[in-house]
Amino acid sequence: MCGIYLHMNTVLDMARQYQEILALLTIVSAAGFVFGLLAVSRLVCWLPASYFMGYGTPGPAPKLLRRRVRVVKNLAGLVLVFLGFIMLFVPGQGLLTLFLGIVVMDFPGKKKLIIWLIRMRQIQTSLNWIRKKKGRPPFVFPNWSTKFNKSR
Repeated sequence: MCGIYLHMNTVLDMARQYQEILALLTIVSAAGFVFGLLAVSRLVCWLPASYFMGYGTPGPAPKLLRRRVRVVKNLAGLVLVFLGFIMLFVPGQGLLTLFLGIVVMDFPGKKKLIIWLIRMRQIQTSLNWIRKKKGRPPFVFPNWSTKFNKSR
């Protein structure tokens, strides 16, 4: 019991010593939580309900976006991925924010990664829960399990 008391005193001493850093971490954590609630839900509602239906089949190559738009889009996605990673350890919707950052970015192998992630029931449920709260129709997901079973 005495060891726990000494350990708590050490933690309290460190908290007093690093008050500014703890305050900054608290602010960043709170800002990430608010960002997760506002921006992520807005992005989920912005996507059309049939957004994931085209992911199982190859489609025509997308039109090339202007370079500046692609850079801004990839930077926004990178910020979402970074914040999602942080939110895995602090309050917030970490997995969902990571997923949306990947959806926004352009990189090789993106389609396969999104298919792997969107097959998770947790992600589907979270996405449709947000859409329901905002009065939007739920996402329609393809039945990838039958597609993959037929090809085997």
